[in-house]
Amino acid sequence: MDARWGGRMWRPARAIARRGRAIKTQRQLMEKCNDLQTQLAETRAQIEQYEMQLDENRKQYHDLESMARRMQSDLRSAYSDAKRNKEILEDRANQAAERARIDVAKRIMVVADEFSTAIELAETQDMDPKWFDGFKAMADKIDKGLNDAGYRRFESLGEQMDPTRHEALATMPTSDAMVGKVIQVIEAGYEHTETSEVVRVAKVLVGRANDDAATE
Repeated sequence: MDARWGGRMWRPARAIARRGRAIKTQRQLMEKCNDLQTQLAETRAQIEQYEMQLDENRKQYHDLESMARRMQSDLRSAYSDAKRNKEILEDRANQAAERARIDVAKRIMVVADEFSTAIELAETQDMDPKWFDGFKAMADKIDKGLNDAGYRRFESLGEQMDPTRHEALATMPTSDAMVGKVIQVIEAGYEHTETSEVVRVAKVLVGRANDDAATE
């Protein structure tokens, strides 16, 4: 009888022990679940922070990309401006150099005119041939120097009056065939040897209809 009573008392004690272990296990599982939920919340918060940082990085990237495009555009514009300014400066320098060359050439042309006048006078006077040949040689050297520099004397006598090439100092009565044409050259004209651009217009006398003949 005592043995049976002892057996009945042991069974409830084991049930209580099992229940205690189950409760402990349940508590442990709940604690782990709470820990996992806490970790999940922290992870979500970190993800949100990373997404915000990513958005900020994307914004900064787009800003930098836009800035880089603006800088490239500014650099292209600055390069174009610098190239254009360089071309303008080079063109101005070339024009200034050409003007300087023409100015010097025009001074030499005046000397050539004086030699030509001297030779014309010498041909009408009884000049020593040695002096005449010397004047002629000097005139030829001046003409050659001008030609080598790119300037040549152009023919005007007998040509039709052209305002782009001739400056009419006066008109003189002449035959019908010479009306409107150059009948005398007072100062020779010069043009560029390559482009035929007039460097100095010729000063000339132009023929006009003979008034006396018209009256008759």
